[in-house]
Amino acid sequence: MRLYIISFLVFFYCQARSQDSLSFSYSQQADTLINQRFIDRYENVFMTKVPTRHMFKVGLSQYYQAIPSPLLDDKLSNNTSLHLGYEFKFLPSFSVALSGHLPYLKSDQPLRTSLMYTVLDAQLRWFFDMRKRVKAGKAASNFSGNYVAFYYNMPGTFDNAPNIGIKLGFQRRFLNSGFMDFAVAIQNEFDAGFTISTQSSFGLAFGDWKKSPVGPLCDVLLCDEHLNRQWKVRLPELTFGYYFNRIRFGVAFEQKIKTSPLSLNFELNVGMTRGFDYLNQRYFIPDYGYTNYLMLYSKELFPTLTFQPRYYLLHKKRRLNGQGGYGFSGIYTGLNSDYSYYLGNHSYSNFQIPNIDLKKHIIKAGPVFGFQQRVFRHGYLDINTSLNYQNQALISTKHINLKTSVGLGFAW
Repeated sequence: MRLYIISFLVFFYCQARSQDSLSFSYSQQADTLINQRFIDRYENVFMTKVPTRHMFKVGLSQYYQAIPSPLLDDKLSNNTSLHLGYEFKFLPSFSVALSGHLPYLKSDQPLRTSLMYTVLDAQLRWFFDMRKRVKAGKAASNFSGNYVAFYYNMPGTFDNAPNIGIKLGFQRRFLNSGFMDFAVAIQNEFDAGFTISTQSSFGLAFGDWKKSPVGPLCDVLLCDEHLNRQWKVRLPELTFGYYFNRIRFGVAFEQKIKTSPLSLNFELNVGMTRGFDYLNQRYFIPDYGYTNYLMLYSKELFPTLTFQPRYYLLHKKRRLNGQGGYGFSGIYTGLNSDYSYYLGNHSYSNFQIPNIDLKKHIIKAGPVFGFQQRVFRHGYLDINTSLNYQNQALISTKHINLKTSVGLGFAW
């Protein structure tokens, strides 16, 4: 019995000691979740890491015009040319770019007339931050970069003097088959002094690169962005020189009607010109005969206020499919209405023709069809065409015309 009592006391003592010496230990285990690689939107859209040495370009350009047109004859085609180009990288940071800019003058003019005023252009481009970006692993040697260019251009006729200049710009590949190029240039015209202007071109690109997967485009184009309103500012068109000066700019505001695919778009575009240009009409001048382009000195102001109720055609379908449809991106249709006020003074100083002072009130209305897309966070592209009934007050001129508008700029 005594043995049992002693054994019990020993067991109890050991248990008490074991409770006093109770210890805790902590440990960490490495997280086994695989780090997710998020899509580099900039890299995939502008192909910054795709090596390229050769690039052919076909598109539209707003470039130096051998035949500047007055705002009186204002059309998209007046300052837009067909752009054909080729660019070759001979060093990681240097390229040679050759291009031709074929203007559209008038539908009844023969092709040889446009060829006479085609601007031929040669550039030596230095992509000044390309080497640094390649070393940092942020880019490959290609044509998506910021550059300084020295250039020489001349119209395809001996009637116009050649020009030399320097420009600062940025060029980007866009997806697998596109490009865009914007620059500010200082140009020395041998017979007209210096000119400062903005230049742009965009279109299709072909070259020696391999097509790359671009990932879901909605990661770039903000397909599912919830927007109720937006302000838009167009990239301006600027030309300042001794003989010719022009400014074009535009602002717009678009408002959604509740949560419907309907919106109201208000837009103001203003053009101002001062300098020598060519009126795109046919005139008979004594001792000279008929001439298609008559040089004149113009001072013009041409504001246009546009109102467009828009209906985005695919928004309801995209919402049902969970693909967005809550913003301002997509195909739309609606009504276009314009009110323009034109104020101009034209001096035909080369011939014995009196000056012309013009004031015009122009009203246009008709159906519109277009496409608008938000790009990244603060970019937009808006292209539309409208078939309008035009009434020119005070002159009782009425006719049907086709109007095309291309808006590219910033939005928020």
